[in-house]
Amino acid sequence: MTTNETAVSTTSVTALYARQSHAIDNGDAAVWAGTFTPDGSFSSPTFGDPIVGTEALTRFAEGVYADLQAEGVRQRHWLNSVDVDTPASTARAYLMIVRVDAEGTPSLLRHVVITDDLAVTDTGELRVRARQVRRDP
Repeated sequence: MTTNETAVSTTSVTALYARQSHAIDNGDAAVWAGTFTPDGSFSSPTFGDPIVGTEALTRFAEGVYADLQAEGVRQRHWLNSVDVDTPASTARAYLMIVRVDAEGTPSLLRHVVITDDLAVTDTGELRVRARQVRRDP
């Protein structure tokens, strides 16, 4: 198996998505941003222009968490149906974002499809080079 085949597998991509979800949901903005390449991008119709680079991604995640704290809610990212194309170094998945109010009541905020262009670092770690989020009709 090549380094790319080992790093870009359903297991490793699912682990990356879990790390990202826990980080952004718990306010660990630097950890979330660190799962992208230094020039990585996040594009979502919800947030307008693409967010590019570690500093911008960190500020974005900090802002998301601060807004949730101000509203008194928690947010949980649930990814499933992860589909990996190892030769192309891409992945796609369904993502549901669930909000949990102060009483613990969950509600579905949105359901989207993410498509990622992935990169493997020199040390064999998996990173997102570009993420495209689109609404799931």
